[in-house]
Amino acid sequence: VGLLCAFLAPTNVFAEKGKWSFTPYAGANVATSRDMVNSVAATTAAAVTFSDGSQIDATITASVSELSFGDTHDTPLLTGFDVGYSIADDLEVFGGFQYVTAGGNSTKVLDISAAGNFTDSAGTQTAIALNETANVEFDDYNSWAIKAGATKYFPMADFIPYFGGYAGFKHVDKMQFKLKFITAAVETGKINFYKSTNTGFFGFHTGVNKNIAIGGTPVALGVRARLDYTPQLNNDNSDVDLVGAGDTNNAGGGVDFGLTAQLSIPF
Repeated sequence: VGLLCAFLAPTNVFAEKGKWSFTPYAGANVATSRDMVNSVAATTAAAVTFSDGSQIDATITASVSELSFGDTHDTPLLTGFDVGYSIADDLEVFGGFQYVTAGGNSTKVLDISAAGNFTDSAGTQTAIALNETANVEFDDYNSWAIKAGATKYFPMADFIPYFGGYAGFKHVDKMQFKLKFITAAVETGKINFYKSTNTGFFGFHTGVNKNIAIGGTPVALGVRARLDYTPQLNNDNSDVDLVGAGDTNNAGGGVDFGLTAQLSIPF
């Protein structure tokens, strides 16, 4: 999930060379191109035991549906702050921190085309019949990032539009999932899918600020749109490799489109 920054409005109040600003912001990633699960047909090659202790025997064959981030998670919410420094009246450099979270959803992922058996972590065995389906429920998505960049402002009479770019470091927590067989009414515990990811990311933003005064203090209110690119999440040593479905978490990178509102305070 990399995300947005917002900060100082470039006017004779805010963007004098040598001025600093502090900008908290909040919003959402309203769209993403990231897939979470690739479609694949897989057959277990032998009895395999997952990381939660549950087991599937060698006879199950299933097709896995492609799932986007929107299928597996709620709309991601983001918060953060930036600290900016004006190196010219219309140019600012900045650094910041951001946090993104999204709740996990349950959605259909498997169609069983050859029957087999499932044994839960307590040792109870259940037959999995032909035409069985299963849902997947992922952990919540959580990430944090630090970034640095620059923004060019275009001052006008009432508003200040701007455009800029940034890059930084992002950490995404590991994501496990539960697999829930619908008709058989059995499920795994949490099993491994994506390991924690530490990676670089980059993005571009654009928006508009409006200068106001709060209690006699000049501040800027603004809205911003941004595009962030984050490479593929870490898929090494996933449990799905054990059942011949390793390509399901080889979903590639993704671009997030986000919107935030912010309050910029000069100092």
